[in-house]
Amino acid sequence: MSNRGLGRAFAEALVERGAKVDATARRPETVDLAGVEVLPLDVTDPASAAAAAEAAPDVTLLVNNAGISTGQGLLTGDLAEIRREMEVHHFGTLNVTRAFAPGLKGLVNVLSALSWFSFPGRSPRPSSPDSRSMPSSATRSRSWPTSGAPRARRPCRIPGSSPCRERR
Repeated sequence: MSNRGLGRAFAEALVERGAKVDATARRPETVDLAGVEVLPLDVTDPASAAAAAEAAPDVTLLVNNAGISTGQGLLTGDLAEIRREMEVHHFGTLNVTRAFAPGLKGLVNVLSALSWFSFPGRSPRPSSPDSRSMPSSATRSRSWPTSGAPRARRPCRIPGSSPCRERR
């Protein structure tokens, strides 16, 4: 998603560096970045992912960054909401990766540092974002250019915070 937060920052940085950027959002009218091609994308819908890939066949680097937080506790929360979060983080990442895979030279799956922590009565985040690392690992069997091998990243959110590790 490129309409706010980290997704927007990625898109802005890539445009500043001269890259052609296809920015996506469930509601494309919310993307107001200059210099990007805006595409509709609901990561939980395989047909939407396929349509985005068809509309942007020249994508060579995919950044999977879509995410939600339902705030549901794993033991007592609404199971439908917990499943919705897993749909976005796990299956959404898989849907988009599969749709764009044929033309990719690089793949980055953005994880959340919140997946390292569990708070009583809060969010399935410890399991949900980490499930996003699965497509990174599973697609390694594909032949990638050396610099394009899939990466799962937990970005550090503020300068001066403890360093985040990279999974290869």
